[in-house]
Amino acid sequence: MRLSELGFSDDETEITGLAIDSSKVRHGDLFFCLVGRENDGHTFAADAVSRGAAAIVVERRLALDVKQIEVEDTRHALALAASAFYGHPSKRLKMIGVTGTNGKTTTTYIVKSIIEAAGHSCGLIGTNAIEYDGNKLDAWLTTPDPIELHATLKDMADAGVEYVVMEVSAHALALKKVNGIMYETAAFTNFSRDHLDFFGDMQSYAESKKSFFTTEHARSAVINVDDTLGDEIAHETKLSTVTYGVENPSDVFGIDLEMSAYGLEYVINMSDSVGKIKFNLTGRFNMYNTLCAAAIAQSLGFSLPSVISGVRNIKKIDGRFNIINTVKCSVIIDFAHTDDGIANILRAIKEFAPARIITVFGCGGNRDKTKRAVMGKIVSQMSDYCFVTSDNPRFEPPQEIIGEIVSGIKEIGGKNYTAIVDRKEAIKAALEMAEKDDIVLIAGKGAERYNDVMGVKQPYNDEQYVLEIAREFGF
Repeated sequence: MRLSELGFSDDETEITGLAIDSSKVRHGDLFFCLVGRENDGHTFAADAVSRGAAAIVVERRLALDVKQIEVEDTRHALALAASAFYGHPSKRLKMIGVTGTNGKTTTTYIVKSIIEAAGHSCGLIGTNAIEYDGNKLDAWLTTPDPIELHATLKDMADAGVEYVVMEVSAHALALKKVNGIMYETAAFTNFSRDHLDFFGDMQSYAESKKSFFTTEHARSAVINVDDTLGDEIAHETKLSTVTYGVENPSDVFGIDLEMSAYGLEYVINMSDSVGKIKFNLTGRFNMYNTLCAAAIAQSLGFSLPSVISGVRNIKKIDGRFNIINTVKCSVIIDFAHTDDGIANILRAIKEFAPARIITVFGCGGNRDKTKRAVMGKIVSQMSDYCFVTSDNPRFEPPQEIIGEIVSGIKEIGGKNYTAIVDRKEAIKAALEMAEKDDIVLIAGKGAERYNDVMGVKQPYNDEQYVLEIAREFGF
């Protein structure tokens, strides 16, 4: 493919591939010098050229004897070039994007199930996996980088997939990963504290979310108007909008919620089409997730019967309120890793918990530090006992992260905790403490199959470990 075909003027230089990592450059590749907060791709340009890059995309001219394309923003250029390189695959698909602090993964799985219940094929891209046409691939990022994203979309389109529902993170929007993709529907779930290590403050984080709801990105919007930021977006966006909620007037809403350990039921109204929703996951927050999916379905023209069937067809979503019943106690594994997320899950458990709630949790390293003490307070207040442990410490000492969490517990005079660095030991201690009818919540990792320590992703999964312990001790 020539540079001109990638949108770079009339240059006829032949390009055989795209790259953003100089160590992976092959002969004939076009290398993009991405500018980030910690790394500047321009410093790796010489390495890329030495490995055979045919040209480089830069934001400033470099003293290198190679074809250079100077642009204002290399990230934006990458997104558009990746789309062109793979033949603009998103134009062959009906794209649905879901953004928000919590609920993205669950909502995307519900949407996929609804679309399939209506007789159409649907691919999925998100935190848990990339799924389409019977394939299930590991996902390393919530929203893949543009090269992987468009390669995946091409594979989906080539396989005959009609719709694609994907998680669109605030990082992806800030880093312009989805530039050049036109979504049929952009959906908003909710907004709460997270990622302040990257955005610095809540306003910048909010602006990143809001940027998705423009005519540049989408044809229509689905908005949770019970959320303060969502209500703001609904009033500001120029997109045709379907609103949803429980507390405020909306196009799609639910009433008469009933919850138990086995799921939830409520009456849904989709623009005066009324029916009964039954979902196998419990919690008020899952009422919102199903309402969001229903509103997306409405925006795409799907009927209530497809929504009801699609929601009921979901038996489990990996890492989201997964319940393991042992002879000794019940264990719930969930991805909740923000203060709002863990409060939601504990609130849901309290609705049906017959005895104590024992929580095992931690916070990720090299991520938003402001939520650590807050999460400590919440878990201490809402649990009968908690074990503070390690959760993807990355390049931070686990003891320091745990110390910051514990500071929040101490601030409110909490004494119902034990700090154990080793996650396996913490889970084992929680299970040993548990008695009949107690519920052990293991939060933070969900379906993840690794523990990120000093740049190495060590194989590990909460659910597998719980099952291993249960077999070992006969419960």
